[in-house]
Amino acid sequence: MRGGRFKSIEFPALVGLMRHPTLGYVLYDTGYSRHFWETTRTFPECLYRMITPPALPPEEELIHQLEQRNIRPEQIGSIIISHFHADHVAGLRDFPKARFIATRDEFSEMKGKGRFARLRGAFLTKLLPDDFESRVSWAEGQPVVDPGLAGFGEAYDLAGDASLLGIPLPGHARSQLGLLFHSGEMKTFLIGDACWQMEALESRRPPSRVTKLLFADNRRYAETFFRLADLHRSDPSVTIIPSHCASTWKRHGNTRQVVHA
Repeated sequence: MRGGRFKSIEFPALVGLMRHPTLGYVLYDTGYSRHFWETTRTFPECLYRMITPPALPPEEELIHQLEQRNIRPEQIGSIIISHFHADHVAGLRDFPKARFIATRDEFSEMKGKGRFARLRGAFLTKLLPDDFESRVSWAEGQPVVDPGLAGFGEAYDLAGDASLLGIPLPGHARSQLGLLFHSGEMKTFLIGDACWQMEALESRRPPSRVTKLLFADNRRYAETFFRLADLHRSDPSVTIIPSHCASTWKRHGNTRQVVHA
C-alpha cells in the first residue's frame, strides 16, 4: 500500500469454488500448480520465477484440495478466468472437461506478441491447454446486464440466468474479469487483482508508485480501485474478495458457496 512499510507478508493465491444449480462446480481461477515450475525451467521464462518465487506444497495444489472435498477434476464444469497471469491460470491443464470463460481483449493482445513481450505481460502460453481456444467462450460475447452495484454499470451474464455476472475490472491487466454472484441474501464479489488487500480498500490507499511498472494501465487501475473502495464503503451487503488478501483468506478460506439462480 502507498505509505506502507517494506516488509515480507503472506501473499496467497486464492481460488473461488462455487456450485451452480445447472452448471455444477465452477471455479474462479486456478492459482499456481506444478505446471508453473515446468513452464519456467528455461530462459527467459525462468525470470518470472526468479522475480516472484512462489511456494506450493503438493497438498496445497488445487486438485488435491478439491479431492479433500470429494471433487474430482473432471467434475469441474466451468472455469472463469479473471486474467491470464500465471498465478491465476497455472492449473488450467488439470481440468480436461472444463469450459473456460475469459476476456478476449487481453488474450488477443498477448497472443500476437513475441516471447519476451508476452513474458513482460506475465503471460505464459505453455500454461494454457493445447485445445484452449476450442473450449473458451469470450465474456464480451455474452449478454450485457446491469449488476445493480454502485459504480459498476454493466456486467456480462456468464450463465444466462443472471446468477454469475462478469464485471470488467481493467487496469492491473489490459482486461480483467471480476465475478459477482448471490448466495442466499449475501452478495459476493471476487475481484482478482483489482486490489491486493482489503486493508487498502478500507483506507483508500492504492499500491505504491513502484507498482506502475507492473500494471497494464495505471489510470484505469486507479479508477477501478477507487470505484471498489466507494462500493465497499457504501454497500455492506457486498463481500469483496481480492485474490491475494491474507486476511480475506483467513476469514473466508474454508467457505464453499452455492450459487442461487
